[in-house]
Amino acid sequence: MRVLTPPLAVAVALAGLLAATTPATADRGSKPGYRLDCDGSTCTVVATARPKPHRVQEFVTTVRSGEQVWARDTLYSRDGRVRSRPFTLPQQDVTVDVSVTSLPENHVGTPLRLMSWNLFVGGTFDRKETTGENLAQMIDYMNEVNPDVFFVVEGYGSGQKILDGLNAGRRPDDRYSGVQLTQPQDYSVNGDNLWLYTKLKIEKVYPRYADADISSFNLGGARLGLPNGKHVHAFSLWTWHDGWAYGDTHDAAVQNTHGLPRTKTTEQILEGDHFRRVAMGKAILEKAIPSFIGDDDAPVLMGGDLNAQSHLDWTEQFANAPGHGGVVLPWPYTKQYSDAGFLDTFRYANPDAGRYPGRTWSPFHGMGAIPGRIDYVFARGKDVRVLGSRADVERLPRHQQSPLNRPYPFYSDHGSVVTDILIRGKGRGPDRTPVSEQPGKGRDIWPAAPAGRRVPPAELTATASTFKPGIGDPARAVDGNLTTDFHSDYPVVPPQPHTITVDLGRVRNLSAVRFQPKLRVNMNGTILEGMVQVSDDGVTFRDVKRVTWPRMTAPNDVLLDGVAARYIRLRSDYSLGGASALAEIIPYENA
Repeated sequence: MRVLTPPLAVAVALAGLLAATTPATADRGSKPGYRLDCDGSTCTVVATARPKPHRVQEFVTTVRSGEQVWARDTLYSRDGRVRSRPFTLPQQDVTVDVSVTSLPENHVGTPLRLMSWNLFVGGTFDRKETTGENLAQMIDYMNEVNPDVFFVVEGYGSGQKILDGLNAGRRPDDRYSGVQLTQPQDYSVNGDNLWLYTKLKIEKVYPRYADADISSFNLGGARLGLPNGKHVHAFSLWTWHDGWAYGDTHDAAVQNTHGLPRTKTTEQILEGDHFRRVAMGKAILEKAIPSFIGDDDAPVLMGGDLNAQSHLDWTEQFANAPGHGGVVLPWPYTKQYSDAGFLDTFRYANPDAGRYPGRTWSPFHGMGAIPGRIDYVFARGKDVRVLGSRADVERLPRHQQSPLNRPYPFYSDHGSVVTDILIRGKGRGPDRTPVSEQPGKGRDIWPAAPAGRRVPPAELTATASTFKPGIGDPARAVDGNLTTDFHSDYPVVPPQPHTITVDLGRVRNLSAVRFQPKLRVNMNGTILEGMVQVSDDGVTFRDVKRVTWPRMTAPNDVLLDGVAARYIRLRSDYSLGGASALAEIIPYENA
């Protein structure tokens, strides 16, 4: 039983920042009460305060251990009772802070749903999907999310089609306006990059900004009018992938996890941010945005693909979270945004980076071994409240029956980020249930080994129906070395199915077999669908278990429950890139 000491305490901040934002209308309310409602280590905070007629109460709940925040919610109630989202109670002492502010029911604020998404060349998967069906489904998904402000990267020729699709069948008072922000003189070979779509009134589109570090290919925006007469500033942005933060982090976490030599030190990895992104951030935050908004203190909203990992995710607090491998990386680029007063809305709403990794890279190329969160929605302003945020990486259920779902499990190679905020002021407050992230979105990245005795590599041999001689030999899948791979022949890859067969040396009573995908950032050949088969003579095989595996480098364990066989064969029916690759096949036998 976990003992929480010092005792759980309520720190009531009735006269703090929240009440101070609208001093003419907010009051201190009544002292809140709370309780923790737990099922094992999963808890929620139930908070109450005395309701008042024609008032709305704003509750803020925070669960922390010292400076480490594990859960945070901003909730609104007319009956004086709220329940936070579930959180995992950490293995250390915690304090629960609850604050409440009472607001007039017509002076709560304006809710906005924000969405940020890189569309991978306008929804065409770099022009490989030529039917137009993916773009149609993508627009259907956009309408399902129904954002008020939508930050788009890689519009690339689809901008007007998206605007038309967003507005099809909409009421006149619910229609979108669209602005192509990237200007012709800044086009890359692909064309227009940044777009901004919004249901709000576009009061002003900001002029092109360009200097030695950025242009309208990287940043553009507009001033948007709110229904209550106020306004916000909204910017779409994209920064360069040079100095590949995801790849270097992936390699470091894998190497730490498996006791392999590090190819890059922490300092060398962080240098990737300094290659180009830090200078771009300085131009965006210190020059471009101030040139647009001057000393206006209205909220600033910003979204896009930074190609950067978050300094908030790779702290000591999460060093041992799934996929982190003990890696701690104080990323300088994303810290620039925090230092400039911006909230990373996903991590603000979901502060536990272990429970809520928020992966956005990559539902198409593969999720790899680490949580790759490189897409963001930022918000800045004293009246901004973050209500919830999620990252989407799967097609809508109605689209998962489409033939597109198999090669393209999401509509882009990037996940999208959806955030609900409230801007305090005139208005009745939230008008729909805020979005929320589901915990984990997948299994542990490095599960414990299956039960049983591992069959030593020296007792195994392997053959394959296709392999790349020398560098992809099937023997490399049973050599006990995670850094060597079996790989089907290339550059001309034989059509699937492919098979790789392991000779166990004798008939064994098997408990399980572990199939370890190759551990590289490039996941080409990672097997997604197949059949595990066994044989006594190496000629006649019988099916044991059909497998469907995620686009990850995590090991895939198949329980065999005492199957007796001398040979194990994996038939690779479908994989990334049409090739087949494995780092290791590891059989386990019952003692």
